[in-house]
Amino acid sequence: MGIENRRHVRLPVDITIQVYGLDGSPLESEPARAVDVSEGGICFVGARYMPPGGALKIEFDDCALEGTVRHCRLREYSAHAEFVTGVEIQRVLAGHATWNAMMSLVR
Repeated sequence: MGIENRRHVRLPVDITIQVYGLDGSPLESEPARAVDVSEGGICFVGARYMPPGGALKIEFDDCALEGTVRHCRLREYSAHAEFVTGVEIQRVLAGHATWNAMMSLVR
């Protein structure tokens, strides 16, 4: 999807996150690095392929988010295998003030 087709403005970030599978997947916890956030979601780079449609919980700082994987692709030109994953945020479970402060920067 080209940048001109995006629904929401992206805010570049560099945040260490923890990713958990919520749909019975064997993924217990996977560290990853968020690279951007928007009102609709979060994009991160991690070592595992996350199948589209899968439910995830993402935690960082005092935030806990629940979302659905929308896309996951192998990162090009990486020194080792990494995947770029886009997640549509369904709910903010904790850290509403932190998440809202981040979202105020993308509006």
